[in-house]
Amino acid sequence: MKPYQVALIQQQTRVIVDPKKRDEIIKENLDRIFELLDWTALRLGAVKLAAFSEYGIIGQYRPRTVEEWIDLAETIPGEVTERIGKKARERGCTIVGNLYERDEAWPGRLFNTSFIVGPEGKVLLKYRKNNGPNNLNTTYTGPGDVYSEYVERYGEDSMFPVVETDIGRLACLNCTDVVFPEMARCLALRGAEVLIHPTAEPYAPEGEAWDLLRRARAYENLCYFLSVNAGAFVGSNRPASGYRGMSQIIDFLGTVQSVVSGTGEAVVTGTLDINRLRWERTRTAASGHVWNFLVELRSDLYTNVYAKAKRWPNDGWRDRKIQSTKETRAMAQEIIARLVREGKLIQPE
Repeated sequence: MKPYQVALIQQQTRVIVDPKKRDEIIKENLDRIFELLDWTALRLGAVKLAAFSEYGIIGQYRPRTVEEWIDLAETIPGEVTERIGKKARERGCTIVGNLYERDEAWPGRLFNTSFIVGPEGKVLLKYRKNNGPNNLNTTYTGPGDVYSEYVERYGEDSMFPVVETDIGRLACLNCTDVVFPEMARCLALRGAEVLIHPTAEPYAPEGEAWDLLRRARAYENLCYFLSVNAGAFVGSNRPASGYRGMSQIIDFLGTVQSVVSGTGEAVVTGTLDINRLRWERTRTAASGHVWNFLVELRSDLYTNVYAKAKRWPNDGWRDRKIQSTKETRAMAQEIIARLVREGKLIQPE
């Protein structure tokens, strides 16, 4: 496989505030993403992989109820992915995006879903964000919240989906997933070589820490890590330049290959060499110092500790549908109180 070029589209997104303008705004946002992709291809030639940010098509706006979000959400596959598929066929590239998703098979539930559309125009993979409600700020459902039924319907592999393509084994993780090392590690253990990370990160004290985590996820898993952030959300109560940008392409040794150094609309490009990654993952040295974390990982060593930890539960919303962050924060308080009783956490004086 020859090295190929990728483009991360840190777009400016017009936010849907008035539901009556939904279709108009979705079209405008998609048209701008496609325009930026066309510009990048004009500048670079062939781009084999492109991605845009979390909430890049509908924007983010609060306050809004779950039912209101579901009304604005899309199905996957659906009209939006069909339009993206048409552009993917036209450009001969793979496109990764993110949507709030509704699904008739899960009535009353909202998913934060990233998806991969191949150059043939079809949805190859969709990943529903695992670490959403447990960040205490959101009201969508994660597969783990309905774990038993989810696995019964789709199988264990659906929790950490990986797709094999002509440009490598691809997988997605969303925004807060980056702070949970298990997320990227599970995808890598399932063979993922390129992790695509649609995110929407405002200016916040943890921003630089998250930049370190991106590099760590790439290095510890010997994978490429492509993180694409929102450039701006316009037309809402949010500050237009309130999102820190910093979209970046990180290689499998944890080195930042290229980065948008700030906020605003931009496209960052780079080159992926999957054969070089595969060489690094499969080599051993006759002498000298060499690491291979995916081989040296003592997965069995940690199993019992994790099984006994009893932190955020699977199936926590199996019998009810999340409606408010009050629910998730109440669960967090219950978990903290139990861990204090057990001596695992200590309250401050």
